[in-house]
Amino acid sequence: MPSCSAIPATSTRSTIPSLRAGTGSSRTYRACRSPWSERSSPVSESSRRSFAPRSATSRRSPASARYARARSARGSAACRSTTSSIGICSSSPGSFECGRTLKHARPLVAAFAVFGLYWGSWAACLPAIQRQTSASDAQLGLALLCVAVASLPAMLAAGRLADLFGARLVPVALTAFGIAVAFPGRAHSLPALYVSLAFVGVGTGALDVAINAQAATIEARHGVRVMDGLHAGFSIGVLCGGVGAGLLRGAGAHPSWILGGVAVLVLLTALFNLALSTPPEPAQRRARLARPLLVVGGVLAVAFLVESGLEGWSALFLERTLDSGPAISGLGPGLFAAAMASGRLLSQRVEGPPVATRMLFAGVAAAAGLIVSATAQHSLVALAGFVIAGGGLALSAPTLFGVAGRLGGAGGRGSALSTVAILGYLGFLVGPPLIGAVSSASSLRGGFLFLCSMAVVLALCAPFLRESPG
Repeated sequence: MPSCSAIPATSTRSTIPSLRAGTGSSRTYRACRSPWSERSSPVSESSRRSFAPRSATSRRSPASARYARARSARGSAACRSTTSSIGICSSSPGSFECGRTLKHARPLVAAFAVFGLYWGSWAACLPAIQRQTSASDAQLGLALLCVAVASLPAMLAAGRLADLFGARLVPVALTAFGIAVAFPGRAHSLPALYVSLAFVGVGTGALDVAINAQAATIEARHGVRVMDGLHAGFSIGVLCGGVGAGLLRGAGAHPSWILGGVAVLVLLTALFNLALSTPPEPAQRRARLARPLLVVGGVLAVAFLVESGLEGWSALFLERTLDSGPAISGLGPGLFAAAMASGRLLSQRVEGPPVATRMLFAGVAAAAGLIVSATAQHSLVALAGFVIAGGGLALSAPTLFGVAGRLGGAGGRGSALSTVAILGYLGFLVGPPLIGAVSSASSLRGGFLFLCSMAVVLALCAPFLRESPG
């Protein structure tokens, strides 16, 4: 691509003779390759040839040598200073290409955001939906299981479709998801709730794979890092949806109105994503990467197990174990989601370390936060632990989805991401009931200590992750 990504040791050198009278010295510039570097260089090839004898025979004074070294250092610093919020180093013309890449990613940001907006709104509306369908806890759990069961085959199919159709799958998946999410809020019986949530599961699986596959394609084609920022959009959507839907319910809004409004936003986002015109990538001959993908999927399953367990049980831990009131216990999942959004936004703006380092940090931070929460004697200490754990776990999903996209290669990213997403989602489903079983056998503190041990496993898995097929 026209932009350059942190290549100080291999950047292009061009020798341009000095035009200052009386010096006759040549200067060596270090430049990032740009779209204009080859066809519109400030000095033509014929000019270089005409100046070559003079440059070869001239002698550089000590002053001019110092000046050249200073200019070279300033040039390298300037290249580094153009690092954008997604960690790409470009020359000035290359920054135009970077800006164009970010422009192409904006519809995808909206897709991630409305995806999270729905699930945040759904969580806030769930008590009212349980009442209007007269569902018991066990029946509601079975209804939620319909989402998971329906999403798994949809993920598998969406991976292949993403390889075939590229970015064109994103608005289609958004449309299917937007139509499906309008109906659960209108369900007044258990069969209607089961069927509507099964359709939501199909839309969820397809959309999850489609948007992550497109994010991986943008990273590969443009040499930029956008996965952290896009997943931050999802986390912000969850937070805004939960808070907004809670306020609307407090004002008397019916769940069907709230979820119907979110459905309209999803459909509008589908129209916005019609601007995504990235063609599907041609398939390349490559070895099957089943084992590396299984490793990535297994690590993602562990990360999602910890994440879902903490999300599902943090409020109950505060209320039952630390005798907190509803106002304080509600802060548990809220602060956890806010910490994940903040961690992803911060990670997006910082040049990323290697994958193993990121996942080691994620596991260690999650384990530290969970041990603080599990041993806390006051709700504020437990909340601080949730924030620490959320900041660490924020890195896991975008990092691992990015690895899966790179392992899949051109023409295979969708299938690779669907494999990893299915395995990860299994961990997400297992988390809450597994913590419930451990807590029943011991206590909620024991359940959170079990989550801490899973976070340690996450950190220990970091060295086994491969960043590329090679």
